[in-house]
Amino acid sequence: MFHLSDLDLSLRDGLWLGLLAPVCLYLAWQVYRTPKQGFRLARWLLVIRSTAFLLLLALMMEPVLALTMQRERKPLVAVLVDDSESMRIEDNGRKRGDLAIDLLKSDVFDALESRARLARYRFSEWLGPLPPGGADSLRFDGRATDLAAALDLLGEETAGEGLAAAVLISDGAHNLGARPERAALGLGAPVFAVGVGNPEAPKDAAILSAVCDPMVYVGRPLSISVGLKSSGYAGASSLLVVEEEGRRVAEAPVTLTDGEQEVRFSLAPDRAGRRVYRIHLMAQPAERSVANNTAVVSSEVIENRMRVRIAAGSPSADLAYLRRVLDANENLQVELSVAGKTGDWPIRMRAGLADPDTSGLLILFDLPGEIISGRTGRRLAEYVESGGAMLVVGGRTGFNGAYARSPIARVLPVTCTQDANTYREAPFRLELARSGTVHPILRVSDDPLADRQAWSDLPPLLAFNVNGGLQGAAQSLICHPVERAGGEKMPLVAVRRVGNGKVMAVAARTFWRLGLMMWGVGGNDEVSRAFWANSVQWLVKREDVDRIRVEVDKPVYRSGAAVTFHARVFNELLQPKEGARVAVSVVDEGGVRQTILDDEGQGRYRGQLKAGAQGEYAFEVRALSGGVDLGRATGRFTVGRYSLEFEDMRMNRDLLESVGAQSGGAYAPPERLREVLNGLDLAPQAVAESHRARLWGKPWPLFVLIALLGVEWTARRMRGMI
Repeated sequence: MFHLSDLDLSLRDGLWLGLLAPVCLYLAWQVYRTPKQGFRLARWLLVIRSTAFLLLLALMMEPVLALTMQRERKPLVAVLVDDSESMRIEDNGRKRGDLAIDLLKSDVFDALESRARLARYRFSEWLGPLPPGGADSLRFDGRATDLAAALDLLGEETAGEGLAAAVLISDGAHNLGARPERAALGLGAPVFAVGVGNPEAPKDAAILSAVCDPMVYVGRPLSISVGLKSSGYAGASSLLVVEEEGRRVAEAPVTLTDGEQEVRFSLAPDRAGRRVYRIHLMAQPAERSVANNTAVVSSEVIENRMRVRIAAGSPSADLAYLRRVLDANENLQVELSVAGKTGDWPIRMRAGLADPDTSGLLILFDLPGEIISGRTGRRLAEYVESGGAMLVVGGRTGFNGAYARSPIARVLPVTCTQDANTYREAPFRLELARSGTVHPILRVSDDPLADRQAWSDLPPLLAFNVNGGLQGAAQSLICHPVERAGGEKMPLVAVRRVGNGKVMAVAARTFWRLGLMMWGVGGNDEVSRAFWANSVQWLVKREDVDRIRVEVDKPVYRSGAAVTFHARVFNELLQPKEGARVAVSVVDEGGVRQTILDDEGQGRYRGQLKAGAQGEYAFEVRALSGGVDLGRATGRFTVGRYSLEFEDMRMNRDLLESVGAQSGGAYAPPERLREVLNGLDLAPQAVAESHRARLWGKPWPLFVLIALLGVEWTARRMRGMI
């Protein structure tokens, strides 16, 4: 029932405009005070004009009429029923959903409607109104339960509606979203949680997840993390076993706890290739199921200790320095052969070079041209074209006419001249080529500006080889500051991809003195060492090895579960890359969903996305760093027919009690629901309703004003007053 509580009229500039009213009326009276066409007509015209003047003044005052009325209404009680798949679980021969339907149909809510307004909702992953069919429309097919989202959405739906209490009918199987206790605290109304189901969990032990590094090097630690979950076996002993090809490679005793726990293994693969590991948790007596006691993971193991063969024409300080740099890398196995002055060394060296090993790196260090001529040269060229890696360093006998006539000339990055001697001794400073400033071989740190400064600080070199410039699709990394070839600055360091292989040419010498000279001014040889180390890494890096590796922690997920993505990102030299932006995109029935993975250091990234409905899903991972695309990787995962709702089959009474307590409500079993509702304080609520009427801006006053003035004008014209 309504009753008026307040009436208010507000005017804009009402005082000043009100003073104009007598003036307007006086002017109208002056026009018609001596009627010439009859007193009666003049009186009506005076009324019409005065009315028009007053209406115009009223419009200029912009009047607003505010009307406030009071009424009483019943308080609102919201009823939320869990519509997720876990409500299909049977406890003591009866489904939880059937119990919820019986509660909704019972007379306990009919009695409540005499004291309150009822709003009925269903929820699982989201909150929505109960369909017109009421309780019979519930299908209990929600793939996950998000109690926090349901309470948050309830607060938004009932804002300003006078929510007095919420009745939550659920088994408490919250498995998605934020903490429900936080949402209950912020609802602003007590929540009375009615628990349906058995709070006792069945006895079971399972492997929840298993993940390992997607790529490692031979002999380096391979980390495997296994997530376990058990109930009913607290304190029991079990054994977690890791097998490869039926052979046990690791095991760990486990003392089970009720809940989740994690076990980590560290293996050291001894050979390269795809390695598949089967993880098994020994079964416990009377387990509900042993099908969830096994998981399979895999990793790509890359050869770590790389074979590097050096064939040198003569001993030198540069050769000794390069050997020291390579020996400092424990992943390299260096073999050195140096030409002698007498004997049959040319025959032995040709025989060794005629059978290069494509699994490693071959370095020709100032080797005489006659050694790489004929059949040996052809074999070396074929070695590169078939996927081999070769580094050619010049000197007194390098990049000359003998090289130009050798079959290896066709794979070199630079064109060799026909001169018998291309070696020049003259000081010069290294200059980075414009096209090579971002190449990984020249990288010293992750800061390009600092790297450029570090290269410019190097002391001069004293010797180089003249060449004819770049050949084919080669790329210049370092060039001579003055000498030119083919109209461009002459390359001193250049790289080239030939067929499936790579080749690099270094036509500069006396680099051994870079470190010595830098130490003399308080520096070190980090630039020189990084250059040679990066060169080896770039040359031997297999192009078929992906720089981005990603895997999920399970091959099959239950609907609504969180899919955990584990990615490894490597730079151009297959070194772990930190600080990248790694995004995972999954296409499902809702479109494209994306998440950004967290950087965990050492090139490892991790993140989660919720699994969708049953089916097979493809995902794509893309990594960016500083706006540069590092690459992409793809993969697949499967969502099985079982829902996340069946991960924990007990009724979570603890959570429901906490939700009730945080909100100022309580937990109640179904048999106590009537008692709880009868105890609610549901006093009528006073509601104030305000109505504002604004005259200014409405079309009808303007039409009336025009009509009044039109009638006056017409009458005056017809009487000859105009």
